[in-house]
Amino acid sequence: MGSNGQFEDQTQETMENVAKSQMPAPEEEAGLELRILPDAGSARSEVSSGIEELDRRIGGLDRGGVYLFAGAPGPAKLVAILQFLRAGVEAGERVLLLAGGDPNGILEVARAWGSPLEDAWREGRLEILGFRDDFEMRVLRSPEPEEALEELDGLASRDLTRIAVEAGSLFIQGGARTLLGRAFIEWARRHPSTVFATLSVDSADTLPSSAEWLVPATSGVFLVDRRPEGLYQVRLNRALPGAAGSDDPVTLQLTPGQGLVAPDRLPARRHSDRPAGDTSRLLLLCLGESGSSEMEAWARHAFTVEVVAEPLEGVAKLQADSGFGSVLIHAPRRRVRQAVQACRAIRPLTAAAIVVASDDAIRSTDRIQLLEAGADDCMSGGVDFRELDARIRQAASAGGKPAAALGVMADPSRVSMGGLVARSVLVKEANRRATDPSLSVFSMVRLKLVGVPPLDTEKVLVDAIRDEEGDLAVCGSDECLVLLQGARRGPAQAFLDRMRKVLKTHAGDQARLLSEILVHPAEKTRIEALFSGSGRPLEEAGAPAAPGGSGGPEA
Repeated sequence: MGSNGQFEDQTQETMENVAKSQMPAPEEEAGLELRILPDAGSARSEVSSGIEELDRRIGGLDRGGVYLFAGAPGPAKLVAILQFLRAGVEAGERVLLLAGGDPNGILEVARAWGSPLEDAWREGRLEILGFRDDFEMRVLRSPEPEEALEELDGLASRDLTRIAVEAGSLFIQGGARTLLGRAFIEWARRHPSTVFATLSVDSADTLPSSAEWLVPATSGVFLVDRRPEGLYQVRLNRALPGAAGSDDPVTLQLTPGQGLVAPDRLPARRHSDRPAGDTSRLLLLCLGESGSSEMEAWARHAFTVEVVAEPLEGVAKLQADSGFGSVLIHAPRRRVRQAVQACRAIRPLTAAAIVVASDDAIRSTDRIQLLEAGADDCMSGGVDFRELDARIRQAASAGGKPAAALGVMADPSRVSMGGLVARSVLVKEANRRATDPSLSVFSMVRLKLVGVPPLDTEKVLVDAIRDEEGDLAVCGSDECLVLLQGARRGPAQAFLDRMRKVLKTHAGDQARLLSEILVHPAEKTRIEALFSGSGRPLEEAGAPAAPGGSGGPEA
């Protein structure tokens, strides 16, 4: 290693020869295995990390502390320590960088990411040290690898205020480096400067178990995780608790010429980066006329509420005002699609909880889509205001979920479009879905019209089902079969209610509708019997069969 910006082949053998005086004596010389720990000194003041969003969240770094920036391979870790050094240089401090590679290359990287350090290097305010090419091999072969800090200690003068180690993994990772890692951390804690080192890990979700000792041994370990949309989430892990919220993740973006900065794309920002609203304030989006007046009257009594009738109005309200603690979307079954779109538009704009309520019985597939679109809770089928109040307040106190990194895309090979098909196609498709855990919930509805003039039954069914959700229908000479994808008994019964209304409109009060609802997988055996032709004729269906199976003749 060389100092003052030059990599010189000096007489030092390598950084393997480390301050033995700083290490415990060998066991044969140690005597008692207990020692008196030195005084840690008074409380430390705070210094800037160089990353504004990070300082805003945690209040800065402890002066004289030891920090690790851990994450998968990528430029973010190097950029972070370069910003740390730049902050010191701009404050008039003397700083040091220990890194592999050519110093001109490092300075070029620093300039490209918005931390120009050339002037500080030429003026001696920045020192750059480098590893010898055979450093790692010599350390691994050394009988006492913890001795590899003596040279660094000699070169890192006591007037330095910041030390950044770009390849901290050379000291800390690996079984052969256990003693070296502990020696490095101890050396860094004793040096008066603030030390910031990088650490490569396979996953940034958690530290590997072999590295968990680093959390109490240091002032903190930053885990940086690159999100699918290209942003970075940084979370501080430390043994001592910080102020409330200071350990929440921070979202950053890596921008050429600026480095790690606050994201400029609001939709990708995470919940902890967005301001929390007032839990007593509610934005009510009413997408239907039926029941809206009662819902609005209740909401005005229970919350400080603002009411809008269209999703775009809700978007404008949230863009102008971040103070809402929750958003309630009230929608009938026929406008569930708009409720889904509203959730997708609203979710990135607010940390408020989103609750969807429908007085109609909606399908499980609808609820899934609402939750995937950003809703925190969903109620349907005879909404009770006391339960709705409890759910809204609970969701608001927990805070809204973060915006999804990627939209949920349906696999076209798994869910076929529905419509009117041949009986053999319906049976084959139902059997396929029955074996797929994500598609195995559906209702098989049997229908037969009695005492009515001929109707265009096929057209009626095609208009009533939702082919985009995979609903299937088939009409035979005796009865019709309808597969309602994702529907359990409540939504299937609602489908029958709509069919009765259509029947009454076409044939008057004399018409009768024979029906039976079979829900898969609870009534899998009866559905299989129906497909095989061994099921009971629909005319013989009497009182409801367990569990709630058939509905007999209905007016």
